[in-house]
Amino acid sequence: MADAEPKKRRSSHQTQWAAQFAVASELCKKGYEVALTMGNHPTADIMAYSPDGRAFVIDVKGQYKRNYWVVREKPEREDAYYIFAFVPDVGANRFFILTQAEVNRGIHEEFDAARARAIAAGRSTDKAEAFPCIGFKWAEEFEERWDKLPT
Repeated sequence: MADAEPKKRRSSHQTQWAAQFAVASELCKKGYEVALTMGNHPTADIMAYSPDGRAFVIDVKGQYKRNYWVVREKPEREDAYYIFAFVPDVGANRFFILTQAEVNRGIHEEFDAARARAIAAGRSTDKAEAFPCIGFKWAEEFEERWDKLPT
């Protein structure tokens, strides 16, 4: 029996494109009009129109293995949403839809948890806010919440 080749790590570039196209596909199936910004917009990966014509933007964060969603806190905007797309090598894609306020709350909850872990381990809390992110498990509350988007 031949030795199995070790599985190659998927590049972040491939993962992000897979995520953006997967999100765009889901939105189109739900009646939205979408335009990919192709990396030419600083805060949006997708510009969209709802079925009733309301414009909004989406920042897509993709990953192919369960991990933290790396995301920065930003000022709240009514027309801005996040879709965290889990696009694994095997199995179905999963989508987590959040508002900017929810993302900001998740980042702060993760900062609090990082501080608590540092204190419990007897370490300094100086770096507790060095890695703004949201845990995969925390994001699961927002899975398939397409109803948050303008209709």
